Parts: sequence; C-alpha cells; structure tokens
Amino acid sequence: MGIFDRSRPQEADPPATEPPERAALARDEAADAFADPVERARDDAERRIWQEREDRAAAERMISEGDPWG
Repeated sequence: MGIFDRSRPQEADPPATEPPERAALARDEAADAFADPVERARDDAERRIWQEREDRAAAERMISEGDPWG
C-alpha cells in the first residue's frame, strides 16, 4: 500500500454474489470478450464436420450401389 492509497477512503467490499450468479456473469463476460472469433471458429468446425458426414454418406451410397461400369 502506498502513501496515496492510505489517504483515499477505502471502498467497501463488493457484495458477495452466489456461485450461480458469478458463473453466469463470467459466462456473459467471456461471451462478450470472445464472441466473434469463437463463433466463427465454431461455425467453421460445424460446417467441416457436416461436410465430412455428407462425404462419408455419399461414399457409402456409391459403394452400396455397386460398380456402375461393371
């Protein structure tokens, strides 16, 4: 504590909040802080997963139909 800190009146401790309230506040602050890049990354990951599933399904359909040139 410095000299100037001693001359200022001390602030009262902030009121204690319940753990669920603190968690909600932390989640909201994190969402505000990281919203754009995180949302973009999540959307890209979901799109990539969806495309991989579609590709696998298309490959399975081609295999199950047999050889069209045979």
